[in-house]
Amino acid sequence: MATAVIEDPRTTRYRRKLADLLRRPSCRWMSFAIGMAPVHRGFFDDTAEAIEGLPTGDVHDENGVSHRQVQYGVRLRIGSGADNEAFHDAERDVLVVPGEDAFGDLDGQAKLIRACVHLGLDIADRNHHRLDSECAARIAGHLYRLFESIPDPEQEAEIEETIRRLTPELPADKAFYDIAVQILHHLRATLRAHRRFTHPLQPGSFMKIVGTDRREQLHEIVSPRAVRQRRQLPRPMIDALPRASRFLALQPLELATFSA
Repeated sequence: MATAVIEDPRTTRYRRKLADLLRRPSCRWMSFAIGMAPVHRGFFDDTAEAIEGLPTGDVHDENGVSHRQVQYGVRLRIGSGADNEAFHDAERDVLVVPGEDAFGDLDGQAKLIRACVHLGLDIADRNHHRLDSECAARIAGHLYRLFESIPDPEQEAEIEETIRRLTPELPADKAFYDIAVQILHHLRATLRAHRRFTHPLQPGSFMKIVGTDRREQLHEIVSPRAVRQRRQLPRPMIDALPRASRFLALQPLELATFSA
C-alpha cells in the first residue's frame, strides 16, 4: 500500500476543475481513432476519474484538520502561469499543467485537453505508438475548439464561418485542424441520418477513423520534431512522491465536502 501524502488544497481544486473540463459535452462527443490511438466512448470520463480521484472512505486528522484519503491515477504538478506547457510524463505518472489562468480561454483549455489525451491513452493502455498519440492529442485540441464554438452541430447557420475563423495560420497546425473539421462533418452527417430513429444519437455511438494516407501525412509533420521526448522534471520534486501508477493522498475534508 502506498503512503498517503497531504495534498495542497490548490492542487485538489485544480484537479476538480480539470475533471469538470473533461466532462464537458465537447469532450464527450469526441469519437475518432488514428492508428493505434482511439478517443472514444468513456475516454474522457475515465481520464477525469483518474485526475479527480476516488475516495477510499478513510478519514484522518492532521494538525487539527480532518482529511479524507483519496486514490489518484496520476500526480499533478501546477506551473506558475497560463503560458507554461501542459504535458504528461508517462514514465513518472505526472501531469504537468499551467496555472489556473489556462481555464480562462479556449486556447488554454485546448492545451489541457491535448495533455489529457496523452494521459487517457496511457490509462487505457493504448499509448503504443508515439506518433499516433501525438496526432490524436493535436486533433482533439482542435476538435475541442470547434465543438465549444459550435455548441449545436446540427445548426447550419454560421458553421462554415466559424470553421474559417478558427482555422490556424501555420500549415502544420492546419493539417490537424482539417481532420478535426472532417470529424465535425462526420458527426453532423450521422446526426442527420439518425433523425429517422426514435432514440437520439448518444456520444460514443459513432466513430470517425482517420484514413491511412492522412495518418502518414500527419506522421510526417510530427516526426521531424521527434514528438518531443517527455520533458524530464526536476528529480527532487518527483522522487519525494510515490512512484506507483495509483497513489494515495489526503484531502482537507472541508474542501472535499464543499466540492462534492
